[in-house]
Amino acid sequence: MCGSTGTGGPPGLHGRGNWAIGDRMAAKKAAGGGARPRATRKEGPKGARAVYFLSLTLENVRCFGPAQTLDLSDGEGRPRQWTVILGNNGVGKTTLLQALAGSAPEETGFNHPVPSRSVICSLGESSFPVDSHELLRSKEMAARINGRFGLGAVLSNASAEFRQYDLHVLLEGEGEEGKSGNCVDDLELATFCCFGYGATRRMGASALSEPGADNPILTLFRDDIPLRNAEEWLLQADYASSKPSPHRERARARRDAVRSMLIDLLPDVDDIEILADLGDNPARPRPGIRLKTPYGWVPLHGLSLGYKTLIAWMVDLASRLHERYAESENPLAEPAVVLVDEIDLHLHPAWQRTLLDYLSRRFPNVQFIVTAHSPLVVQAATDANVVVLRREGDHVVIDNGAAAVRSWRIDQILTSDLFGLPSARPPVLDPLLAERRKLLTKPRLSAADRRALERIEQEIGELPTGETPEQMEAMDIIARAARSLKKASGGAA
Repeated sequence: MCGSTGTGGPPGLHGRGNWAIGDRMAAKKAAGGGARPRATRKEGPKGARAVYFLSLTLENVRCFGPAQTLDLSDGEGRPRQWTVILGNNGVGKTTLLQALAGSAPEETGFNHPVPSRSVICSLGESSFPVDSHELLRSKEMAARINGRFGLGAVLSNASAEFRQYDLHVLLEGEGEEGKSGNCVDDLELATFCCFGYGATRRMGASALSEPGADNPILTLFRDDIPLRNAEEWLLQADYASSKPSPHRERARARRDAVRSMLIDLLPDVDDIEILADLGDNPARPRPGIRLKTPYGWVPLHGLSLGYKTLIAWMVDLASRLHERYAESENPLAEPAVVLVDEIDLHLHPAWQRTLLDYLSRRFPNVQFIVTAHSPLVVQAATDANVVVLRREGDHVVIDNGAAAVRSWRIDQILTSDLFGLPSARPPVLDPLLAERRKLLTKPRLSAADRRALERIEQEIGELPTGETPEQMEAMDIIARAARSLKKASGGAA
C-alpha cells in the first residue's frame, strides 16, 4: 500500500492466506517455486509506475455469496477514472472498498532500496486492519478475491495500452488447512499506490508528516481513526518554505499547490492565510490558518462540518501524494487509486454537482472508486461506471449495466432502477396517486368514481409539472387554456 515501508504497511489479509498472480505464478507454484526468494537489493524505481484496478471478483465474502464481479474498466481494457457504487444500506458498498484495499499489492517503499522481487503474499501475521475470518460469509468455505490490474500507462494518456495482471487472494475457512504464500517478481506491480477514506472523515491532532508513519487505508475499517491535521500540515509546509534549506523551493511549491487547491475547491472561499498568530487569544499566541469568506475571515475550526470534512480528506490526499512523488513537479497529477466511502457526505447539493468534475481536473491520473447515496453525484458522473448493488434472496449481486443518465432529471434518477423509489413526491401522496392512477385506467368512470377522483385531486392539490417556477407557471397557463377550450367546444371540464 502506498506510504508503507517494508512491514510497516498492510501486505495482505490478516491470518492465513494464499496469494498468487496469474498463470505464471500458478506454474511457478506447481514447479515448487512458492517459497520466498532471497531478496537482492537495488535502487527503487524512478518516476511514476501507474497501476490501476480493472475489476474485482468476490466469492463467499460477507453479503456476496456466489462469485460477483465489479467492473472498473471502460470495457476496452482501460481503467475507468470514476466508478460510483450505489445501493441500499447494508448491501456491501463498504465491503467492496475494503476488499479492493485488501487485494492491493504491497508497496515496499520508495525512499529505500527495494528487493528485486517484491513480495506480495500473506505469510502469517500482517498489519491488515481486519481478521480474514470477519470477511467470510460461510466459515466452512474459502473466500476468494481476485483483483485484475492495468499497468504501464496513466489515465490521461488516452491512446496508451494497459498490460493486465491478476492477483488472487484465498481466505481459508475454519475447517481447511493453511497454505503458504507465493511471491510476485514484477516490481512494477508493487508500485501500486492506494488511499482509502471511510465515512468518518475528521482531522486528527497531528499531521503525521513522516512517510510511512500512518496507514493510508485504515479509516475504511475503523471509525475512530482520524485523518492528518490539515491545519498543522499547512503550517509545517509554510515553515519549511521559509527555512533556509536546499528543499525550500520545493516546500514552497507544495504549500502553494495545496493552498490553491483549497481555494479553487471550496465554495465562497476567496483566500487562505497562514498566520503565526490567529489573534483569537492575546495571552496565548497560536498559529493557524484562516479562510476569507463572504462573512469575513474565519479560522478553520470555525467552519461548518461540510467544509471541514472536505478539507480533511483533500489535504490528507494531497499530502500523501506529495510524499509519494516528492521529486515530481506536480504530485497531484501523478497516478494513484483513491477509495472514498459516501463521497457526498455532509455536502450541499450544489457541491455534489461539481465535486467530481473538479477532482477529475485536479487529479487527472487518479482512479476514484466511490460509494454514494445521492442522485446528484450520479448525475454529475457523466463518464463513469455507475454500479448498483441489489439484494436477491440471501445474497447481493453486482449490476454493472446501470442505465446512462446523462440527461436525466433528479426525479427520474430517483425513480429509476438506480435508486428504486416508487415516486419522487412526498410519501404521504403515494397511496393517493396509486388510487388516482387506478381510477384513470378505467374505460368509463361511474358517478362514484368521479366523486372519488375529485376528492383525491383536492387532497393532492396542485402537482408541479415543470422543473422551474417559470416552467410550472407556463404549464399551468396551458392547462387552464386547455380546459377553457374544452368547455367552449361542449366537452366536460
